[in-house]
Amino acid sequence: MPEVSIITPLYNGSNTLEETADSVLAQDFKDWEWIFFDDGSTDDTIEIAKKIQSKFPDKIFLYTHDNNSNHGTAFSRNRAFEKSKSDIIAFIDQDDIWYENRLSHQINIFRNKTECAMIWGPALYWYKDRSFVQSVGLNGKGLKSGIYDPPDFVEIFLSNLKGTPLPSASLVRRKEFVNVKGYEESIKGSEDIVLWLKLSEKFQIYYDDEVLIKYRKHQDSTLRKASDSGKMDEWNLVFYQWVIDFLKRTSSNESILEENEFAFYKNLKKISGKENYLKSRKDLYNRLNEYPDIWKKYSGDYLLDLVLPFDTASRISAKLRFDLFKKK
Repeated sequence: MPEVSIITPLYNGSNTLEETADSVLAQDFKDWEWIFFDDGSTDDTIEIAKKIQSKFPDKIFLYTHDNNSNHGTAFSRNRAFEKSKSDIIAFIDQDDIWYENRLSHQINIFRNKTECAMIWGPALYWYKDRSFVQSVGLNGKGLKSGIYDPPDFVEIFLSNLKGTPLPSASLVRRKEFVNVKGYEESIKGSEDIVLWLKLSEKFQIYYDDEVLIKYRKHQDSTLRKASDSGKMDEWNLVFYQWVIDFLKRTSSNESILEENEFAFYKNLKKISGKENYLKSRKDLYNRLNEYPDIWKKYSGDYLLDLVLPFDTASRISAKLRFDLFKKK
């Protein structure tokens, strides 16, 4: 049995998959299997994956959903996990790049930190014309390498969502992945964050500050297309509702819960704000009625929204809630 199972969900990744594959095949750590799971690609991604698989048919495996259907990244990663064999799970997305020592470096640490359910490190955010190292830590203030006890990372991750682990820079133990029931298949766009929150609420996690991957930022990514189309705003409602329910179930402090409830309310306004003034206020009213707890808590904020632009009202509300009142 290989020491590591690598999982890659595929969806219309023909422009980047070969470069990603080159970085995996160039790893100085060789004891792995690699599982592709296509999520209904409509380009020639499957043909490219078959060509890559043909080089190592005993190590690389390709699966597809029935009828070439599309179910989302979380669903596809879970199905790929069910096909995997190893006790350690690695992920790489179809457009990211691993440095040659990505696996060997983290595996060497992980072997000695058997108490940790996960290890991760920062990524190099890689644009066409620039790059920079991912900001991590509480409000992006940085992290020291070492073990973090539960639930330390819950607050850290929720303080800076852009500083949460990337799948391509993380290893997870099979036992703990099963314990938290893997990816939440109802979540789209932020399914990784939800998995990290579930793991960090229960288990120790190791952070290592060495940059080992390049995270490609480009216009053709699934998240970019979802953001441009407005789908991401609707997906974020489901995400924030999950986070709010999660925080209510756990012992996290009240301020984190309130910040995420406020983020949920702002996201409602972002969706409603696509309409004109009158329609947007009516739409927000109707949406708030679908969430009685949020409506009850933010009825006063809604009065501000009736007389001010949404962005201005949000800034005033945030100032009152998270600055002035908390200083008293």
